[in-house]
Amino acid sequence: MPIPVFHLSLRTEVDVVQARQRAREIAAELGLDNQDQIRMATATSEIARNAFRYARNGKVQFAVGLDEPQHLEVTVSDSGPGIENLEEVLDGRYKSRTGLGMGILGTRRLMDDFSIETTPVGTTVRMQKHIPRHHALFTQRTVRDLNQK
Repeated sequence: MPIPVFHLSLRTEVDVVQARQRAREIAAELGLDNQDQIRMATATSEIARNAFRYARNGKVQFAVGLDEPQHLEVTVSDSGPGIENLEEVLDGRYKSRTGLGMGILGTRRLMDDFSIETTPVGTTVRMQKHIPRHHALFTQRTVRDLNQK
């Protein structure tokens, strides 16, 4: 089970920016290279912005999975109306005048693992980026130390 590192509620646009910044910082602390730090920050920002803009009660949680491969996991959840045409979005068939759906598809491409669950009472997106194998293995203690920063 992933160990929580940081979480925040998405109440304002500033919270979305903070989620992006924190994603990059945590990715750096875990040893992800600059490109993966940017991918993690971009993906977090995109999904957090969707939760803030189209839903309510958005939350972002960062956690570290200790099982192999170790990974940084970001979970964005909300209590909005859900995504009505998720299959079309994920298949790349959805056409939107506002760009809705393209961010989900792009985010999925940036991540090592990506899942999305949606119902009429909310959506949960889980994204993972693997921690490089050449990096020292994290333990519960070293992950808890990240919480102190």
